[in-house]
Amino acid sequence: MSETASMIDVHHHALSPARREFLLAQFKKSGSSYDLPEWTLQRDREVMERLGITGVLLSMPGSGTPQEVHQFNTFLAEMSQEDPQHYGFLANLPCSDTQASVREIAYVLDTLQGDGFALLSNSAGIYLSDERMDEILAELDRRAAVVFVHPAAPAKDVPLPGRDLSIYEFPFDTTRAVIELVYAGKIARYPHIRWILAHAGGTIPYLAYRLSIVGELGLITQTQDEVLASLRTLYYELAVSTSPAVLQALQALAGPSHILFGTDFPIRPEKGVAQSLEQLSRYPGFQAEDRRLINTQTAQALFPRFHERT
Repeated sequence: MSETASMIDVHHHALSPARREFLLAQFKKSGSSYDLPEWTLQRDREVMERLGITGVLLSMPGSGTPQEVHQFNTFLAEMSQEDPQHYGFLANLPCSDTQASVREIAYVLDTLQGDGFALLSNSAGIYLSDERMDEILAELDRRAAVVFVHPAAPAKDVPLPGRDLSIYEFPFDTTRAVIELVYAGKIARYPHIRWILAHAGGTIPYLAYRLSIVGELGLITQTQDEVLASLRTLYYELAVSTSPAVLQALQALAGPSHILFGTDFPIRPEKGVAQSLEQLSRYPGFQAEDRRLINTQTAQALFPRFHERT
């Protein structure tokens, strides 16, 4: 990363041909006419240069067999290695197979030199707070890993005919996954995991107060202060989440030091990313130091590959 670096994107998708075809089929099924362009690293870099984005963490969270996950992680590593000055990656895990996941953590960090992991809010109905995830979380905690939480379709079918789940069920599932991590005591139990939440944490900034007072009903053991303290240890990225209302809520909950820049490119096209950049630049609540933290400095602290090039 050069001295002119100004923005690091922590929510940025790499699309293998197979993954692109899968997403196009999903778009068609939901009634969307969106045509996802073919993805290549060269095209991606050209867009990033136009937008002024100088560092990228590639990811494409998904589940699969251990072999499929292993192959996709290798693909992400190969893409990153083509331009390591500008690209790192967040790897997947086969969360339905605990031992395979533990082995993959070692492979990603020790062999592929990955920057962290991208996990779905739930994988085949197994949420991050599920006891079946404990051994995986323990290993991630032991390695002080960065874990990016990306939404998935909710574990149970939702009766919304013709309505794409990404519109509002995705942020709801992020909220569900993360608050259950808090209520189950997993954020406190695994304090060395650095959690990044996609899309400003779903609805968490807006609902933080409501979520924090559940102890009044005797439904959780944590106090209001304990719930809010756990939520404030998390990092919140800004993909599709740069309206003034969201930014104000994030400021109140987490503060600028726990807000990161993200785009959701290429799922969100270049024009939309440019709009978010404009919204972020016009928001009056951030001072110059706040913007440096959000755009670059906090990501540099989380991801040494970028810090080493400053």
